[in-house]
Amino acid sequence: MNIAEPIYRVAIQSPDACAVVELGAGGPERRLSYDELAAKVNAVAAALLRLGLRRGDRVAMLMRNSPEYVQVFFGCAAAGVVAVPMSVRLLEAEHTHFVRDAEAALLIGDDDLLASRPALCALPGLVRVARSELERWAPDAPRVEPVAVEPQELFSLMYTSGTTGSPKGVMLSHRSWREAAEYVKEYLDYRDGERTLHVAALTHGAGFLMLPTFDVGGTNYVAAKFDARETLNWLGRHEITNFFLVPSMIRMLLNEHRGEKFQSLRSLYYAGSPIDQATLTAALGAFSPGVLVQSFAQMESPMFLTVMDRESHARIASGKQPGLIRSAGKACRGVSLRIVDDSGLDVPPGQLGEICARAPQMMEGYWRRADATASTLVDGWLHTGDIGHLDQDGNLFVVDRKKDMIISGGSNVYAREVEDVLASIAGVAEAAVVGLPDPVWGEAVTAFLVPSGAQRPTTAEIAERCTRELADYRRPKTYHWVETLPRNAYGKVLKRELRERALQGASK
Repeated sequence: MNIAEPIYRVAIQSPDACAVVELGAGGPERRLSYDELAAKVNAVAAALLRLGLRRGDRVAMLMRNSPEYVQVFFGCAAAGVVAVPMSVRLLEAEHTHFVRDAEAALLIGDDDLLASRPALCALPGLVRVARSELERWAPDAPRVEPVAVEPQELFSLMYTSGTTGSPKGVMLSHRSWREAAEYVKEYLDYRDGERTLHVAALTHGAGFLMLPTFDVGGTNYVAAKFDARETLNWLGRHEITNFFLVPSMIRMLLNEHRGEKFQSLRSLYYAGSPIDQATLTAALGAFSPGVLVQSFAQMESPMFLTVMDRESHARIASGKQPGLIRSAGKACRGVSLRIVDDSGLDVPPGQLGEICARAPQMMEGYWRRADATASTLVDGWLHTGDIGHLDQDGNLFVVDRKKDMIISGGSNVYAREVEDVLASIAGVAEAAVVGLPDPVWGEAVTAFLVPSGAQRPTTAEIAERCTRELADYRRPKTYHWVETLPRNAYGKVLKRELRERALQGASK
C-alpha cells in the first residue's frame, strides 16, 4: 500500500506521459515525465537511506509548491520514512517547534527559506539539505521498488493546532492517504489523464489531490503561489480538469473573473473554511453549478467526511433547495456521523451538538500525545470539536466550533495565541479575539481590547507588534476598544456576545 507505488507503475506503463508541470516560476515551464519523476523519487529515497535514515525516521519539509516538493514527498514514502510538511507561511519559532517535537533527523527546504531561519537550521543534530542540492542526489541510482508497508504504517505528521492551542502532529498512515485519494477520485470524478491544478499549498488540502492524480496517470500542475488572474489563465491554457481552493481564494478568483468559460473543467473543489452565501452564489453564477463540490472534514480525518456534490449545488442554483447553501452536505460513503450532547448521547435531527465521525481515513492519533488522542478518539469515534446539526434528510449544518478556533483564508488561527500577544502590549489589560464572517477570508480575525489606563497604544503600534510575533493570517484585521469584556457567572468571556456586538455595529 505504499503511496509512491502509482508513480512507479505509470512510469512502466506510460513512461513519457506528463506527471508534473511547474507553473509561474519566471521561466519556461518545467515538465517531468513519469519516467523522470520516478527516477527523481527513487534518487531521493536512495539518498535518504544513504544518509542513514531508517524506517520511521522523520524528514521535515519547508518547501513551496514545486516539482522538488513532489519528489521529496513521495521519495519519503518510497524509503519508508515519515514526511513532516510545514507551511511556509508560519514563523521560524513554529517551524522550530515542529522539528523538535517530531525529532526530525533531516530538514529539506527551499534555499531562501532555510537562509532566513538561522535558529531552525542551528538545531543540534539536524541535517539540512537545500532544494538546490537535490539535483546531485544520485540521479542514476538503481531503480528499486518502494518499500513494502503495512496499511497502518505512519507516513506523515501534519501539524495542526488543537484544543489547547499547542500544535500537535496528526499521524496519518499510508492507509489514510490511500482512502482520502479514493474519495477524491469518486467525488471529483477523476478520469484517465486528469489535469489537476495546485495553486493552494501542497502542505495542506491540495496535497491530498496529488496521489489520486498519479493513480489515473494524470498531470499535477504546481504553482509556488496563488495569483487569481494567472489561475484563470492556467485553467484555460492547460485545459485543467479539476482544482482545489479555499473559499477566500474563490472570492479573489471571482474578483478577476471576466466571464471566461472553461470547457475542460469538471471540478472546482472547495473546503477548509466557511464560505459566505454571497461568494457561493456568485461562484454558482460564474461557473457551472455542475462543477462545484464542497466537503467538510479536518486533518484528523482528511478531506471527506461529508460532501455537497454537484447535484446539490445545482439544486441551490435552480432555487429548488436554496436552504442547502448553508449545508456541508451528506456523509460520504463509508462514513458514519453522530451529533452528541455533552454527555456523549445522540441528539435528534435539528438539535445542536458536537459532530462526531467514523471514517476509513482517520488518523492513528496525535504524535506522542496520548491524552489528546484519548480525548479525541473515543470508542472509535472522532470528536471533531465542531458544533452542528443534521436535518431529516441527513444534511449536515456546521454552525460553530467548540474549539476556540478561527479559520481565516483556509488556515487555522487559535484565538489564545493572538490574545496572548495582544495582552502583552503595554496599555492593554485584556484581549479577546473572535472570527467574523468575511467575503474574502471566510473569517476575519477581530480583536476586542480593554485598556489598562488612559494611554492606549495606537493601532500602528499594535499592528507592528503583531507583525513581529504572528504569522500574517493570524494578525487581527480589526481592533475594537471596549470598557470590559462580557463574561458569564464563571468568568468565561462570552465571545458569542462580542461577535453579535460587532455584527450589529454596537461595539465601541
